[in-house]
Amino acid sequence: MVEEKILIVDDNAEVLEKTQNLLSQVGYSVIPCHSGEDALAFLNKERVDLVLLDINMPSLNGYEVCLRIRQSYALDDLPIIFLTSREDSDSVTKGFHAGASDFVSKNALSDILLSRVNVHIRLAKTLRFLREISLTDDLTGCYNRRHAMYSLREWFARSKRYGTPFSLIYFDLNGLKSINDKFGHQAGDLLLRTVVSSCKKLLRESDMLFRMGGDEFMVLCPDTEKRGALICAERMQEAVKGVTIVDQTVTFAYGIAHSSEDFKDMDEMLHCADAAMYECKKKMHTAKK
Repeated sequence: MVEEKILIVDDNAEVLEKTQNLLSQVGYSVIPCHSGEDALAFLNKERVDLVLLDINMPSLNGYEVCLRIRQSYALDDLPIIFLTSREDSDSVTKGFHAGASDFVSKNALSDILLSRVNVHIRLAKTLRFLREISLTDDLTGCYNRRHAMYSLREWFARSKRYGTPFSLIYFDLNGLKSINDKFGHQAGDLLLRTVVSSCKKLLRESDMLFRMGGDEFMVLCPDTEKRGALICAERMQEAVKGVTIVDQTVTFAYGIAHSSEDFKDMDEMLHCADAAMYECKKKMHTAKK
């Protein structure tokens, strides 16, 4: 049984019903939307595996909807196929510039549409799998530094172009070296895995947790204001306090940076979060004295 979700966006009720029936018959889970606004509202709450999108719609047309989707979803993360009667070169070119993955004519045979849908879903799955295994930290299962820099670069560029807000939380565990020295690296490894597991339970599906190296981590929070990132950091801090390895409890210092602070580049933003984290660490050290 196919479990992939497909979002169909078309203001023509007849086309919407016909396409929904076709895809449902082969096992896809299909969500119909009659407008671009409804589709964007749905994607703010739910993830899908592919979007079938009409171009000619009132209010928001397909190009505008595609551009807005691309503010949150990269080309290799969510395929968007324009299902349209407009097949002239200008329309096709404009669609690809807006971020479309493919075009299928509404007059095409059903088998052609099903084949294109299948190919793009399989391709996106393969790309996600390859990305996961190449960009995941083997020890903890969270993302590695390479993926952190790629994701930060992508979100920084997206924020500059579209004004999409995001926050960074940079945190550093206290006491990992002490645990490694007293109990060995197996205990330290257990600490890292347990901390990651505790933090992941509190994060949203859209948030990304990265191990930057050693005992340093970063959380990238899309569409999040600085206040929201602060709440997230405090909740993770509380969760980590409950972690005990042998007789050692765990704490961490953190720093936050937000895209609205007009950084000249992503390195400056990362440095700001890192510097704020070290200030937090100094205060924690002073408080212990």
